[in-house]
Amino acid sequence: MIERDRKLAAIVSLLATTSVALNMLVFQNTGKKADTIETGGITDRTAWVDGPGLTLGPTSPGPGAMPQAADAVLPPGPLAESDESNRAEITKGVQRELNNINYEAGTADGVLGLVTRAAIFAYEYDNGMVLTGQPSDQLLSQLILGSSSLTQSSARPGKTTTPDAESLVRAVKQQLSALGYQTGVAGGKLTPEFARAIREFETDQKLKVSGRISGPMESRLLRLQSEPKARREAVAKASKR
Repeated sequence: MIERDRKLAAIVSLLATTSVALNMLVFQNTGKKADTIETGGITDRTAWVDGPGLTLGPTSPGPGAMPQAADAVLPPGPLAESDESNRAEITKGVQRELNNINYEAGTADGVLGLVTRAAIFAYEYDNGMVLTGQPSDQLLSQLILGSSSLTQSSARPGKTTTPDAESLVRAVKQQLSALGYQTGVAGGKLTPEFARAIREFETDQKLKVSGRISGPMESRLLRLQSEPKARREAVAKASKR
């Protein structure tokens, strides 16, 4: 082989090696582009599942996981102003309607005082209802329309009491006891001794005798409490005769 032929063979070999290297480089770049096209440029799943602005729905927390703040049960807030306003309107309506049928609930001002509670108590007692001494939209409806939506006390007509009614009974017992009237055992239960004390007070004060709590009786009790001590002592002395 002459010298010229050896140089030509070396050049051909170099060109073949270079061609192979270029083909491999082009193939690798094409593979990367294909991967990007097939996945849409999306990388690892955790990167987009946990990414901002994506919500895939609730997932179950792992063992020992702390509850999320959104799952916490919040305590009830204070009574809304609209609820207070609605309650005052109901109370005012009940006062007005009770006054119209001579239960003497006091001024129709929407304020739930002892006189209003006593008038409600008297109405419930006379109509054989569960005793509450509290206004309600059902009571107002019954007073206006004569409906029978309120619970009747079939077991003890006019004698079944709620905690609200018992608190009123306790208050009246204390007022009568302070004036010297014997009301029997303490507490919120209606007893014959308590009814007798009410009748004695009504007789002494020249009120209509009923033997049960009423608006006029409570109004008189409050008036006596505000009078001078000498006047209260005179009433107490008269009650013992």
